[in-house]
Amino acid sequence: MVAKARDAHPNVTLYNLRDAAGESQQDVADALNALAAARGIAACVTANQVSRWERGTVRPQPLYRRLLAEHFGVSVEELGLTRQRISGQPSPVVSGSTLPLVSMETPDQEPAVERSRREWLATRTALNRNRVSLAITASKLYPVEVRVGTTGLIAPSGWTCPEPVPLNSVRIVMVHGQPEPTVLGTEPDSALTRPFATPERRYPRYSTAVRDVARPRLLENRLGYRLVSVEPTSTSVKLTFGTTTYFGAVDVAEALAHEFAAAQLGDDGHRPVTTWRGARFRRAIGNPFDLGRRAVLPSIDTLTIRNSTDGPSFVLHQRSTEDVAVAAGMLHVMPAGVFQPSSIEPDAQVADFDLWRNMMREFSEEFLGNPEHDGDGAPARYDQEPLASLDRAYRAGHIRVYLLGVALDALTLWGELLTVAVIDAPVYDALFGSMVNQNDEGTVVRTGQARPTPQLPFTEQVVMDLLDGGRLAPAAAGCLEGAWRHRRKILGAR
Repeated sequence: MVAKARDAHPNVTLYNLRDAAGESQQDVADALNALAAARGIAACVTANQVSRWERGTVRPQPLYRRLLAEHFGVSVEELGLTRQRISGQPSPVVSGSTLPLVSMETPDQEPAVERSRREWLATRTALNRNRVSLAITASKLYPVEVRVGTTGLIAPSGWTCPEPVPLNSVRIVMVHGQPEPTVLGTEPDSALTRPFATPERRYPRYSTAVRDVARPRLLENRLGYRLVSVEPTSTSVKLTFGTTTYFGAVDVAEALAHEFAAAQLGDDGHRPVTTWRGARFRRAIGNPFDLGRRAVLPSIDTLTIRNSTDGPSFVLHQRSTEDVAVAAGMLHVMPAGVFQPSSIEPDAQVADFDLWRNMMREFSEEFLGNPEHDGDGAPARYDQEPLASLDRAYRAGHIRVYLLGVALDALTLWGELLTVAVIDAPVYDALFGSMVNQNDEGTVVRTGQARPTPQLPFTEQVVMDLLDGGRLAPAAAGCLEGAWRHRRKILGAR
């Protein structure tokens, strides 16, 4: 459960338990993950989650309450997780500690460390402002035959589909026991992408630097489905997956983007020079299409088209630069989300290994503003609304979904599953009549008409203006370009 900042009540007891044990928030996170692993559960607790529990912005789910109680040797009731009203009363005493819940993290005041963090943050800010142009420039590092037009995407032969493939024809396979990636983002080759944590050492991972220095509102480690191979067939595509974590993918992808931005962006703005200068970590990656060398956690990017007799239309999303850690500040298709289970519970990891189920959850979150299945809670219930209505419409053929191809964002080498969903207008209006203007990740784009709507005409002029405008996320450009090229097939199908 997520609380608004003004409604959050700091959990003094939980903080004091940790303080009395002499543990950092990362120590607690590591301990809970170890306890869960001993029970056969793949947990992904982070220091950021522990911080949110202590600040009262999120209450731990039942599983984590039990693990916390076991770790600290107290009962669940003694964790202080009942709703509290903070007053001028002294903090509860735990193991002799009476420290109040204030400034749990003391910033390092070393000038060299602060300067390193400011420079890192300045580069990251510039990166987020220039992601589209940087991706297009980065694509030129690779041979022309793997570039997907001018979208900023790259893909080898066979990854982009010659014809749209119905989603139910895409074969996905889970393979356990895959070898661990050989590139983790912790190597010396990536060191310059990470600021100093102390005068003696840099942050060990890019994700921890994002957490502590950039501090986006949405940054949680989650279990995800790792893409390990793409095999085109004569009529379909076979995608093979293992498992990884969100931070495991971010540590490589965002470090690559940071390195490229540092080399390409100067005080006077963008330097339009395509060069491998300063690309030490990118060189260490080697062949970007060798999916065994690093953790590739793909996003499912969906261009959603309302198919009406008045003409087809679609929606776009302006991603927030403050709230999200990846692909911030760009125009994107809706919905778009990482392919991952809805919960850490083992049953969910099996039931949610389904592209359409992942897309349904994203429709619910991005179009209707429903809470995200953030991995900590109960698994998604596909027999409950709005997921049940979405699934019925899909099974009845009123929602038709196609895979357009698989590609990599050239800047980050993040995996992108490019899809398009065509929804009959009456069904679209019934499902999304209460569509939100804003969600956790950004704002729905509105037209400039007298009565603004989120619908953009799916016409050649609008599509070409967007593709030429330099604001579309590479994956969004790939979806829009592919859908326009195959418009007769995807719009005429029934």
